[in-house]
Amino acid sequence: MAHNQNELTREIAAACKGIDKAFASGEDWQTPLGSYFTAKPLGKRGGVAYVYPAAVNSYLGIARDLFRLFPQILDDIALKKLQHLVADISRIVFPRSLNKLSSRQLETLEQQFLDNPPAIFDVDMLYTRFITQIIRDEFQVKPKFVFGYSLGETSMMSAVGVWDNFTEGIRALHASPLFAERLSGAKTAVREYWDLPPTQDNNFWANYVLMTTPSQVQEYLKHENRVFLTQINTPEEVVIAGEPAACERIIQILGCNAFRAPFDHVIHCEAMRSEYGEIARINTLPIQKNLPNVTLYSAAEYGPVRIESGAIANSIATGLSQQLDFPRLVNQVYEDGARIFIETGAGNICSRWIDKILGNQEHITISLNRRGLDDHSGILRALAKLVSHQVSVDLSPLYTQVVETNQKSKLTLKKVTLGGQSITEKILTEENKKLFHNLATTAKKPQPINSPQTQPEEMPIQNIMDNSLEPKAAVQFVESTQPITLLNQSHYQQLNANNIRVHKTHDAFLKSRQEFSQQISELIQLQLACAENLLSE
Repeated sequence: MAHNQNELTREIAAACKGIDKAFASGEDWQTPLGSYFTAKPLGKRGGVAYVYPAAVNSYLGIARDLFRLFPQILDDIALKKLQHLVADISRIVFPRSLNKLSSRQLETLEQQFLDNPPAIFDVDMLYTRFITQIIRDEFQVKPKFVFGYSLGETSMMSAVGVWDNFTEGIRALHASPLFAERLSGAKTAVREYWDLPPTQDNNFWANYVLMTTPSQVQEYLKHENRVFLTQINTPEEVVIAGEPAACERIIQILGCNAFRAPFDHVIHCEAMRSEYGEIARINTLPIQKNLPNVTLYSAAEYGPVRIESGAIANSIATGLSQQLDFPRLVNQVYEDGARIFIETGAGNICSRWIDKILGNQEHITISLNRRGLDDHSGILRALAKLVSHQVSVDLSPLYTQVVETNQKSKLTLKKVTLGGQSITEKILTEENKKLFHNLATTAKKPQPINSPQTQPEEMPIQNIMDNSLEPKAAVQFVESTQPITLLNQSHYQQLNANNIRVHKTHDAFLKSRQEFSQQISELIQLQLACAENLLSE
């Protein structure tokens, strides 16, 4: 992997040493630019699994180059049926501004994005769908297993093509109060569960990530009835949620590293089980006729899902309404034969968790997107790992499909025959020579033109609206029956004076127009300054 010839030369030199070391040590060789080699390829010994992360990992600027690199995804049904929705989302993900946004402004906009659950769910579902089409359909990396983390199961069904009309599911989600007020915002589901009075304060619920074991947390949950262990990410990382003060008491007692999650919606606990029916309803969608040949897993039963509309809807609702044990799900997929885990979504957090869950067991995790890495580099680095692990990959999309040909278009060719009659002989005929000889003998030698004795007065610069461009004296024309070459000296002087007046008048007009343009420029600058002040307020 390299950007230019010099980098390529250095990477090849490093590979000559790195590959030998990889065979000797058994460890993979890779460079910061993305070059990769493994002496233990897994492509022939295990299956490929697609992993869909939760719908909270999207960020501002995600997939900025995706449509330019793969314009064919612009034909996706999602962009055609949800055109207005996608247009609204694009303004959130790619904020517009007259001036470059500061880091603080970007942080504020990103938090607003995270506080808008429908928007972030839409972005995640669309991105996972697009990146799946690219890696599966363009590069022909076919998965054998598919599973998701939390709301990633919904994205999974749309991305792999299980649902026939998934756009109706997105519309149903927007029309539902589920994430508008029941599980986010006012969180009325929790208010009803805890019998809280309706208030404008929504800070009675928070999610925290703790670096500790599930068993340690469960021991202290017995004494806190408003705290829930919602997700087990790894054997040493969990998520708790509930009343902020109660959560912080548990963190203080455990003395572990912890931080508050950037999202505050309610999920994976008893406090939101009242929404089971609504979750199942919006996820009840018709099934495609030509289903993909893959095995889909769910956290509802930690095993394969039955591909039937009602079964899928109930599976998603069950998984979201109970505690999520991600290590249990990963270990089950691994036991069934998955060895290569490709994270087909935003970020690489699931890849990090899978590495911690599987530890030293032979496997490889590959993320297609990472914050701070452009789409082109991210996809190429993923392909480098897949090729080295001897996974079946079609690399033809990386190269031009235009076939060069030496055949030239007939329209650009014209046959020219040299020779023929001489142009000089055609012009200098005997008839033309006699005609011009007679004119030369009758013409008189013209008098030298002297500059006028009196210079015309200088024209003052007029106002731009004043169109009085007439000269001070009327231009005089003299009718003569003589050839134009026989004008006398007085006629030349008058003609010269008239030309000077016209030039000076035109010069005055150009100066006036320049002043007017400068005034317009200053006016535009004032308007921009006013707009900037309004935006800053």
